[in-house]
Amino acid sequence: MPLAQDRLYSLPPHSTDEHRGIMAGPKGRRVHINPEFPEPRKVTQACQALKDGELIGWPTDTGYALACGLYNRRGMDTLRWTRGLEKNHPFTFAVADLSSMTRYAVIEQGTFRRLKRILPGPYTVILRSTPQVPRVLHRKRRHVGIRVIDHPVSQALMTAYGEAIITTSAIHEGQHLEYGEALKDAFGHVLDQILDVDYLPRAESTVVDMSSAIPDVLREGAGEVTWLEN
Repeated sequence: MPLAQDRLYSLPPHSTDEHRGIMAGPKGRRVHINPEFPEPRKVTQACQALKDGELIGWPTDTGYALACGLYNRRGMDTLRWTRGLEKNHPFTFAVADLSSMTRYAVIEQGTFRRLKRILPGPYTVILRSTPQVPRVLHRKRRHVGIRVIDHPVSQALMTAYGEAIITTSAIHEGQHLEYGEALKDAFGHVLDQILDVDYLPRAESTVVDMSSAIPDVLREGAGEVTWLEN
């Protein structure tokens, strides 16, 4: 069913009770976490939150982002209407390493060698999807955007979770949010917890389509692209 695109913070007209279920209870709990050596207990709590169908804010190597678990359909719907995204907006997968990436994407040998040179890092890689990509995301979609994020907190959480994490940038009214407090102010009504590392500068990931033999840079960002010349 269509999502409300013109009402950023009101509940969508469909599945009202389900979305109220998501929004029940205390929201926007900030969990201050060490950005370099994340405390295992806090990582475990965030991992359990994802498994329980909750939404979180988390730090990445390109700034704060919003996230939910791979099979959390309601969570994805909530992220879409909160961000004002189209109902078929493609979310990014975040995984711990290249081995995990192969569960969701078809990676040819030459592409694998190139990816080993740049990941983890500030790149979103577009690849052909495998049957492991849930149809709940979009049954006609044949490609997937995947990240291996280079941030200690993200790495710890992706490893603990064991599946891809669905993620999207924390953008509010056209502005990228650079503080955990700002994330709470903007999205605390839908996020169950926020992994807060205080100030986190924002950058764009470099987006590269590597679904064919010739890589295509769709957006230049924090990740350099000179490796494509070799």
